[in-house]
Amino acid sequence: MRSTLRLSAAAWLVALGLALDTRAATITVVNMDGAGEGFNDPTPVAPVGGNPGTTLGAQRLNAFQAAANVWGGLLLSGVTIFVDASMDPLTCSSTRAVLGHAGPTTVHRDFTGALVAGTWYPQALANKLHGSDLAAAIDDISAAFNSAIGTTCSLPNVWYYGLDASPPGTDIDFFTVVLHEIGHGLGFLTFVDSSGVKLMGFDDTFELNLEDHSLALLWPPMTDGQRAASSIDTGDLHWVGAAVVANSGFLTAGRDPISGHVQMFAPNPFQPGSSVSHWDTALFPDQLMEPIYTGPNHNPSIARDLMTDIGWGAAPCGDVSGDRVVNIGDALLVAQFDVGIRPCGVAPFSHPEVCDVNGDGACNIGDALRMAQCDVGLISCAFTCRPFTCP
Repeated sequence: MRSTLRLSAAAWLVALGLALDTRAATITVVNMDGAGEGFNDPTPVAPVGGNPGTTLGAQRLNAFQAAANVWGGLLLSGVTIFVDASMDPLTCSSTRAVLGHAGPTTVHRDFTGALVAGTWYPQALANKLHGSDLAAAIDDISAAFNSAIGTTCSLPNVWYYGLDASPPGTDIDFFTVVLHEIGHGLGFLTFVDSSGVKLMGFDDTFELNLEDHSLALLWPPMTDGQRAASSIDTGDLHWVGAAVVANSGFLTAGRDPISGHVQMFAPNPFQPGSSVSHWDTALFPDQLMEPIYTGPNHNPSIARDLMTDIGWGAAPCGDVSGDRVVNIGDALLVAQFDVGIRPCGVAPFSHPEVCDVNGDGACNIGDALRMAQCDVGLISCAFTCRPFTCP
């Protein structure tokens, strides 16, 4: 029997029949704010960091959509993903603030296309696997961000709405925070609670990849007590998914040198909204999906590999123009960027994050050549990208 359950979301703190789908995901931002506030705030501002908006609301919405486009360019789905977005006054003081929170609005199990029986999937992923919207009347992700920061809150840090990952001083990069929170909405979270109890007694697709390393036990067969103990076993809660293990070798800390498993955030005591559903803060270099904002980061990096592990599959690698196909047009855009006559991340070079088809950390003529070869049939177009970030 197919089952659907509606959910609420978690927060990020500061300070502290299955078909092969080759279509890049379309993520549509649904502005939930009223007139004159939040994403509709008419306060005049000057364009900043590649964001052309001339009102505070427009800049917020531009940055939000730009962050959504990064995930859209890295994921495959034939079902549009709708994100309800709002700017609201959230917890904020002179030393600490909730930056935002987001999560899937519903979860689903035992639907046609589900990869594992008796397992919860977040709405956007369930829709992708099913091939159509399982809850058409409900948008897929709900997200809210703190409108008090930089306006009514005494926190000295303020939002930066540029698109260039270059906030001045201690400003908080809004793009980064949105990118992080959308990651949760897409499935970077477990539905197991702090007592180790599974949602209605069923596993979730995230939990399938969690291991207590010293016990050498995955979470699904554990008792509730064992999962609860594992969730506060700092340094010992690991992600064991094959894609993350294969692509996390660049980490110099937070990764087991033998197994390649990557540490998850498991502080003692348990931190609601943060524990388990983030990478450990021990990881180095810092990763987007850690529980505390550490600075601008527009590269999901191994969070994209985690999405592969939970069921999203491989990225639409090479489609830098976003037209759903890799061809000579994409190759030309990359070549122009490489020689300095095409700006990064500006249409039609809209998706530089899927440029690096070689996986060598660069976006250059070598990638363009492979795209061109793919277009004329000399090589396969089934590339595997390493996420690229505009310099």
